[in-house]
Amino acid sequence: MQAAPVLLLLLAASAVGPALAEPGLYARCEEGRIVRAATGVEMDFSSLAPELAEAGFVLFGERHGVRAHAEASACVLSAMAADRRPVVLVMEMLSRDDQDAIDGWRRAHPENAAGLGAELKWWQRGWPPFDSWLPLIGRAFGLRVPLYGGDLPARESQPRDLTREERTALLQRLGEGSEAILENWRAAMHAAHCGLLSPQEAERLGLHQVRRDLSIADAALVAAAGGGAVLLEVGRGHSRKDRSLHAVLASGSAGGPKSTTLSIGAFTTNEAITPADRAAHDFLWVVGEDRAAVEPCVLGDTPAKEKKP
Repeated sequence: MQAAPVLLLLLAASAVGPALAEPGLYARCEEGRIVRAATGVEMDFSSLAPELAEAGFVLFGERHGVRAHAEASACVLSAMAADRRPVVLVMEMLSRDDQDAIDGWRRAHPENAAGLGAELKWWQRGWPPFDSWLPLIGRAFGLRVPLYGGDLPARESQPRDLTREERTALLQRLGEGSEAILENWRAAMHAAHCGLLSPQEAERLGLHQVRRDLSIADAALVAAAGGGAVLLEVGRGHSRKDRSLHAVLASGSAGGPKSTTLSIGAFTTNEAITPADRAAHDFLWVVGEDRAAVEPCVLGDTPAKEKKP
């Protein structure tokens, strides 16, 4: 009759992964190719880790739903925690509304990362399966790293028209390059919808992505106020150095000696990497394969909604 409890303990341990409570231990961190974007020079993770350990903010831009990308970002989290400084994980896939549920679950179930998905009713959210992010969330649980939701709360989650005053205030936060950043987002939204958006709709959706970026940035800045570092797990559209999230974090708003902002773009082995992709990131990590990858514009299907680039 003792076999069942032992089996449950083994399953719980295997769901999270090996040695997760030990910062600086990098199981499976040498998979794929890591490239310094500026030079094109390949490097191993042990060479990247010291730079991660010194950064104040690290933007990890994933392709949503690729488990290998969550495994890679779990390695990044371990590296950032290696010097025992405080580290916080902020995720785009979680919203400000989720914080009470996240904190309550972790207090009651500090070892059960997998159960958080059911607690949050993940199947209702429109994201890929929760298991896709379990390597990263499990690592956060194992390291006792705080986990924050970054996205807009539900009442603000849909694109809307902004007043002139709201638009001005939004762009003021981006600093001198605000119009270029917004144009970058407008172009991204236009491309994501197969070139079928009107200029007005591209503007509306672009401003919404800026609003989402500022929400994620605010969560990161609050997390960093205690003097620690922050890993931001976001879609690759949000990790770029020419977009709004990086602009706010790199502006020096957080201050302190460890405010360096690094950007990692994660790509699958079956994705093309363009010169623009290289210019937009400090590092590229090519790992995993997206078997469901399709090009909707090639197929003639227009995406119904582009909330999560």
